[in-house]
Amino acid sequence: MGRFVWKTLHVGGLQVQVRTYGEPPDPGAVYLCPSVGEYPIYDDAIYQVILEDERRNTLFRSAITAAAPGATVLEIGSGPDLLWTLAAVGAGASRVYAIEVIEDSARRAEQTARSHPSDDIRVIAGDATSVVLPERADVCIAEIVGCIGGSEGIVAVLADARSRHLAPSASVIPSAVRTLAGAICLLDLFGGDVAMPSAFTPYAEAVFQQVGMPFDLRLYVGGVDAAALMSTTGVIEDLRFNEQSYVQGGHLRLEISRCGRVDGLLAWIELAVAPGDAGLNSLAEDTNWLPVYVPFALDDPIGVNVGDVLSLQVTVANADDGIHPEYFFRGQLTRTGSGAGVTVSAESRYSGGAFRSTVVHRGLLR
Repeated sequence: MGRFVWKTLHVGGLQVQVRTYGEPPDPGAVYLCPSVGEYPIYDDAIYQVILEDERRNTLFRSAITAAAPGATVLEIGSGPDLLWTLAAVGAGASRVYAIEVIEDSARRAEQTARSHPSDDIRVIAGDATSVVLPERADVCIAEIVGCIGGSEGIVAVLADARSRHLAPSASVIPSAVRTLAGAICLLDLFGGDVAMPSAFTPYAEAVFQQVGMPFDLRLYVGGVDAAALMSTTGVIEDLRFNEQSYVQGGHLRLEISRCGRVDGLLAWIELAVAPGDAGLNSLAEDTNWLPVYVPFALDDPIGVNVGDVLSLQVTVANADDGIHPEYFFRGQLTRTGSGAGVTVSAESRYSGGAFRSTVVHRGLLR
């Protein structure tokens, strides 16, 4: 990683430092980045990464081409480029309403719409849960899936859309998303020294400023695959948008599959854009959805052996805004031998909560 530098961020009257390294991550190297989609914090660099995600683009274009002809379409979270709005128009939609909450992105989306004057596109600036549409839509495109599937508030947003914006038989794109999790030792993947590329620190500062305080922010993990897992896997969310079935939380049982240490969970999504899709897997594929690290509240990683079992109760509750979920894990590591079990807890918060409560956050923040 080269030389580490502590970069100072300003949060109200406080200063927070983040441990960084200067160069961008090497291809294939493990790296950390603040989770930004929930807030939402997007700039041209992030939009460009999303636009270049060909796996995602192919799946969404195919689903829109099948669903949009002759339909009134609503897109929630259109971004400045109106990518899916224009895809719906090109597929033969009769009208498209594009809602965008970020003011600058909405202004740019309006400019994009004006460059297609023959198309019936209406851009609406504002929050999807507060704006009013002149009619109900037959198809809803809502690419507000988080790196933990529900973390951007899609369950609450779609529940509101079903009641106010959509026809009773309206279909939703994407169709479903599952979030899976397995045990991991992030500290070992970094060789004991955690840091993030300095280019990502403005996003951390923006998250802290929006929340109003420093806290143990949610972290993406790039450059990992299934080889990083120390256990079997389980499901922590199963969201089926067209069936209006939303299972969040439950019991997670993970059996340790190799000897070593664990310091948290890795969570990732399987996304079905259209019904019957094989699904995009964010741990196995190169996509803009990155796995998320959920750290245990520990002073040091826990030593584990093959056959040990992590039994965790997962609960999900909305943050104070009523939209964005927060994830809580409580349970026990049971050892196969005579060693004593270990009580384990973790949380992945949208806002507030503990600061520097985990070994990784203590190494990353001060």
